[in-house]
Amino acid sequence: MTFKQLLQTISKKEWRWVLILALILITLTSVPYIYAYLNTPGGYFYNGLHALTPGDVSVYFSYINQVKAGHWLLQDYFTSEAQTGGLFNIIWLAIGLLAKLFNLSAPLAWQISRLVLIPVFLAVIYIFISYFWAEKNKRLLTFLFACFASGIGAYFTLALEKIFYASLPGYIYKWPIDLWMPEANIFLTIYHSPYLMVSVIMLMLSFLFLLLALSNNDYRYSVMSGILGLIWFNFHPYYFPYFFLIFGIYLAILILKNKKNYGLIWHFLLCLVLSAPSIIYHYYKIKTDLVIGARAGLNISLTPPLIFVFLGFGFILISALLGLYFQARKKELWYNDNLIFLAVWLISGLALLYCPISFARRFAEGLEIPMLIFTIAAIWEIKAFLILKFHKTHDFLKGNYALLIFLFLILFGFSTLFNVLRDIVYFQEHYYKYYIPLEYQAAADWLQENNADTGAILSNEFSGSLLPSLTNLHVYIGHDQETIYYEEKSGRLAEFWNNKYEDQAALEFFKKYGISYILYSDTDRKYFAYQAEQKQYLAKVWQQGQLEIYKVKY
Repeated sequence: MTFKQLLQTISKKEWRWVLILALILITLTSVPYIYAYLNTPGGYFYNGLHALTPGDVSVYFSYINQVKAGHWLLQDYFTSEAQTGGLFNIIWLAIGLLAKLFNLSAPLAWQISRLVLIPVFLAVIYIFISYFWAEKNKRLLTFLFACFASGIGAYFTLALEKIFYASLPGYIYKWPIDLWMPEANIFLTIYHSPYLMVSVIMLMLSFLFLLLALSNNDYRYSVMSGILGLIWFNFHPYYFPYFFLIFGIYLAILILKNKKNYGLIWHFLLCLVLSAPSIIYHYYKIKTDLVIGARAGLNISLTPPLIFVFLGFGFILISALLGLYFQARKKELWYNDNLIFLAVWLISGLALLYCPISFARRFAEGLEIPMLIFTIAAIWEIKAFLILKFHKTHDFLKGNYALLIFLFLILFGFSTLFNVLRDIVYFQEHYYKYYIPLEYQAAADWLQENNADTGAILSNEFSGSLLPSLTNLHVYIGHDQETIYYEEKSGRLAEFWNNKYEDQAALEFFKKYGISYILYSDTDRKYFAYQAEQKQYLAKVWQQGQLEIYKVKY
């Protein structure tokens, strides 16, 4: 089957369903953001974040603002070290140029990009599913599951909170992955991030075109897969080993199965060679740029213990393994290359979550797709069993759509609802992480206009994690995975706020980290011994509300 023939198998009725589901998801995933904006209290602004990885999104907003300001090579503003270079990232360039062209704020450009990508994302998912399912009913049901299915982690939040807190010391966040890891779930990917949507699009199309290259022995498809990989690994280089290891295992099985059909290897190698320049670029930057290299070392994304992965996938994982078992028992698995690929992806993907790589957690991206295809295979086997043995039960379920929807919500949909409702509750309660006093924006604007030497800003960590998303200036400390030498800086910041430095020591501290200004708040005055207004080496240059800005007098 060629790609054109694959598209021709999708009827207009199917495309209408894709469009309907896209409109539903656009509406459903926009409601919390719209509510957050409309519920903004007086004297505050909504910063565009929500419960899913809010620290990461602040970094993304910083990138968008940099491109909007005319910088195509992105710097890390969450650390104080001087940077002469930067990193080229095609996705942030695209979103940043959108913001610049239409003079949009970073959160608004982020949201518009997300909404525009939803129909594209869903269309690619449907095309990918259609390659594996010829039957339209199976395609549509798989697609519905992809849009709304999730794990069962939400059922266990209260119990887990009593056992231990999620943020235990260390790099592993111990919590069900369907409640905080958007790359592990299609709905959360749509709800959270245009960046992740593009990544999953590249994953599916790269896999699909390489599969078509092998099945048709057509090098045009392997070239297309390689070009997509080149783009994909530019902004998500983590998936280079993931993609080629999974496909390499699949290719090895095909060669064994087809008795030395070694010609297939050339498609694989062509794709690898075409996509490799992005990996070479990242390797070069890591080795030659202090900040980029140090930040790569901080990028530790370890998978939580297996129980949290199991809860995060829930019945999707259980039914997928059941579907895989049914296909193996019927001896269809070995004779269907597509099923072999899905089995390799599923089993290898689960194993890679615990491989000895610092970013293994990222390998959960897209893993829900083979799970859902095998889930539908399991449902069809159960359906056949009910028809054969319990036909009255089958007939009752077949016509009882209300019960089927209820069962879906209970088994597959509760965490999806939980994630949306959790954000609405946070916005209703005006949670401090999402509503920022207006003086912070005013302080950021003043610093951007007056900090001519572009020195770093010293503040508490909350302000430090916020400022780079509002202004193109460096902070002493901010996001823990973006601030290099984070542990050392955090300790020195604690000493500083507790007034442990004499005047000369403080000036040496400022000079070492290139600090020009201090952003000082009522919270700092209340909880720390340091009193900025009493220091002879500081000059107050701005004040509004609870915030003050002091300039360091060298």
